[in-house]
Formats: sequence, structure tokens, C-alpha cells
Amino acid sequence: MTTTSKEYAEALFELAVGAGQTRETLDGLATVVGALLQTPEYGDLLASPAIAKEARMQALDEAFRGKVPDVLFWVLRMMVARGHVRDVQKMAADYESLARQYQGESVAKVTSALELKEADAVALRQKLEQKFGRKVIMNFQVDPRLIGGIRVEIDGRVIDGSLRNKLDQIKDVMNA
Repeated sequence: MTTTSKEYAEALFELAVGAGQTRETLDGLATVVGALLQTPEYGDLLASPAIAKEARMQALDEAFRGKVPDVLFWVLRMMVARGHVRDVQKMAADYESLARQYQGESVAKVTSALELKEADAVALRQKLEQKFGRKVIMNFQVDPRLIGGIRVEIDGRVIDGSLRNKLDQIKDVMNA
């Protein structure tokens, strides 16, 4: 987490918890990030110091006022006003991590050399839930560079059982 995105995420999380809107705020962040990714020129407009702050705030108001929770809307206004709108995507990821932990969930990024079979994915989720003592949401991706095996990133930890990692470890021992 960058310091700026982390601070905004923590502030937004506390406001959302206080308002009883942690889930709604997470959904609202997905809407905002989706809009920024889908229309990069909109993000450029919100971030541009060449455009008057009032005009940037008006553009934000028109896009999101009443469409996302108020706590999120006001944090977005603060980010635009302070020139931190480029941190929204990272802040959203930081917020998601905080919200998932609060809800007793972890998100695991699972990278494998080949697409996992359904039975293997279910077994892995069960093992991770048993190890971490909480519900695990799985995000899968394929990276053929791993050669074989899997790599799991969860709660700031990395479990690397990939063949690529094992070969790199052997190489390091041989070069030592």
C-alpha cells in the first residue's frame, strides 16, 4: 500500500463502518474504478491542475453524486481537491482488503501455469480456509512462466509452490 492510498482507504473504511455501509462502499468503489478504467480521459480531467478545481468538482458531482454512498463521494471530492485522484484505483484495492478482513474474509490471488480444474480449485480453497481460519475468495490467473505448480498471495503472504520458484532456488544454491 502506498501511504496516500492507504490513508484514504483507512479513512474511508472507518467512515463506511460508522455509516454501516462497508459493502455498499465496496460496490461504489467498483463503479468508480470501472468508470475511470473505461474512460481514462475522465480520470485525466479530474486530475488536471490546468482545469479549474470547480470544474473538476462539477464533473465529479455529475458522475457520482447520488450514485455511490455519500461517505465515498465525499472522500472522492477530497481526493480530487488535493490532487490525489490518480490514487483511487490503489485506494480501492486497499479498501477492499480492509473490508474483507472486517467481514472475516481473505482474498487469495492464485496463479498457476495451467488453468486449475474445478476439483483442484475447491480443494485449494478448503485448505486455505482451514489454514487461515476464514472464508477465502479466490481470484485465478494463468501464467505459463511458472512452468508448473501454483503461487498463492493471501493476507500479505506468498506461498510459492511453482516449478519456476523451485528452479530459481536450486540455481541460487548452485551459484552460492
